[in-house]
Amino acid sequence: MTEASDLYRRVETECPAFQARVTARALTRYYNACFRPLGITAEQFSLLVGIGGSHEPTLADLAARAGVDATTLSRSVKSLVQRDLVRNDGGRGRAGKRLVLTEGGRRLMDEAMVTWEHARAQLAEALGEEASRVASVVMSQLAVAAQAAASAVSPTDSSST
Repeated sequence: MTEASDLYRRVETECPAFQARVTARALTRYYNACFRPLGITAEQFSLLVGIGGSHEPTLADLAARAGVDATTLSRSVKSLVQRDLVRNDGGRGRAGKRLVLTEGGRRLMDEAMVTWEHARAQLAEALGEEASRVASVVMSQLAVAAQAAASAVSPTDSSST
């Protein structure tokens, strides 16, 4: 092995960002498989949760909470609107239009929450309840630490990571 390949292997084993991306992809594949019978993806489920769990959020609100670009999110929301799962109410633009679940969106989310609870329980059983709880706490702490570190590196724009 070369010195460079040893360094690359260290990234795989020691870099929280690398590990988080690998983990996120695996979890996304798992939840996509679970939600497939409902005709939604894990990303769409997350958006529907964000919309249904808030009081008429704007696209800008959702993007800020999710830590993603509003333009990217807007394409995802548009597909939910086209499927009549979400409705844009009032206002103009990303900061003005309020997003609400339609009746069809609420019905779908009733089913999706049962699916999510089953999927979550399966993961907790596979990992162990305690390890699952610890993982959740550590991921939250890691997000806070990364946000603080990003602010120190780039004080003007730490939200684009």
